[in-house]
Amino acid sequence: MQHISAMRPSLRTLLISATLTTAAFAVGLTPADAWAGPEVEQIWFGTGVDSLETDDNGKLTSEGEKTRAKEVDRIPSDDDWELKMHARMGKHAAPGPTYTEFYQTVNGAEYIVFRHEDPDYDGSRLYTLTVLLEANIGFNKNREYRVQIVQNNGKRDLVLAKGKVKLIDTGREVPGTEDEGEEEDGEDEDGDDEEDDEDEDEDEDEDEDEGDEGEGASEASDEAPPPVEPGKKGCTVSSEGGLADYGATGLGILLLAGALRRRRD
Repeated sequence: MQHISAMRPSLRTLLISATLTTAAFAVGLTPADAWAGPEVEQIWFGTGVDSLETDDNGKLTSEGEKTRAKEVDRIPSDDDWELKMHARMGKHAAPGPTYTEFYQTVNGAEYIVFRHEDPDYDGSRLYTLTVLLEANIGFNKNREYRVQIVQNNGKRDLVLAKGKVKLIDTGREVPGTEDEGEEEDGEDEDGDDEEDDEDEDEDEDEDEDEGDEGEGASEASDEAPPPVEPGKKGCTVSSEGGLADYGATGLGILLLAGALRRRRD
């Protein structure tokens, strides 16, 4: 009887294990797939809000699991990082505020860089959160940070999940940014070319006008002034615009008339 009693705990454990394995295969999953996801008190990381996709039960989908990464890239055309986390919280997790803390080791000493508060945690064992890590508060590329999610139970802080992540910068750009810059440069060049063409056309027109005026002036200078037609006898208009005398002047005529009058008298 004692031997049979000693075997009962082992038999019970074996039956429970077989039941769980059978249940896993009943839904078409292998034991590894059935337990896929972060272990207790573990955090997985992804780049951007679109990573680490979860289903309605808060579990990672197959596509979401593929985006799990130990290195998180910067936001395209930005200096900050959009970090997504998926954690399996510890058994002491309860509804209430949680705090995600980021630590960095410098010269052998560890310092806290940032502490993010989430006041709406509902106490679930699977926890997904997106946090913006800003460069201007101490985050840098090519640095590794220790991350932990803590919650205060009224007496002390309890670590509910933990992990490590490295921030990198591969120089990603927003799609279309480079093409827009090239188009703007092309537009500026075309505009400059059009302005240059207009200036050249204006200069050519001015040169043509000046050439026409010069030709007209040279032709006019080559022609002799029109001849002056002879006027009445005694006076005429000279080519210089004055009177030319041919014999008697007006004063001489008056003196001759006076002399004739004296003779008659």
